[in-house]
Amino acid sequence: MSINFKARIRNRYKGRGNCWVKVPNDSPAYQSVLNTISDVDAKEYISHIEREGFAWVRFAKPAGSESEPLCLFEVRYQGSKIDHPDHVMTISDNIAESLPLLGNTPVKFQLEVNPSDRKSTIEKPKLRKQFSNRTQSKVNIEVKSEVEKIKKVVLTKPTTQELGEWRNFLAEEGLLDYSC
Repeated sequence: MSINFKARIRNRYKGRGNCWVKVPNDSPAYQSVLNTISDVDAKEYISHIEREGFAWVRFAKPAGSESEPLCLFEVRYQGSKIDHPDHVMTISDNIAESLPLLGNTPVKFQLEVNPSDRKSTIEKPKLRKQFSNRTQSKVNIEVKSEVEKIKKVVLTKPTTQELGEWRNFLAEEGLLDYSC
């Protein structure tokens, strides 16, 4: 049984951040974004999308028919966290399919913030807990004893059960190749 076109479209936008789509300024859908917000004051959103070189829209739902599938996207010009049910654009699924996913939310990427006001994403070095000399030497001794135990272990042939568990693990991870 083949999956219906609406489910296929919905599956494309499943997952955290995958409902957000990049609309490059050279895409035919970019003008549709601007047309959708032409009747409102969207100066701030327009300045952000012009600065970034692309617009971001949120997938709403599939529409149309099997022969002519369509996608509906919300243009959230007042902020990505605010629903905009009255500002929805409709584009052909062929065009929507070519638009790259944003990969996260506009808030996470700080797209709605001027670059000078963005928070740094560079991780600060974490402070290491200081051990006393006594504690440090105890840890060193424990590590050395574990290393010695590992060195003394004799390798044996795996059991049938262990091989079965390994095969199941590889299959679950998609790493098992049956073509050989």
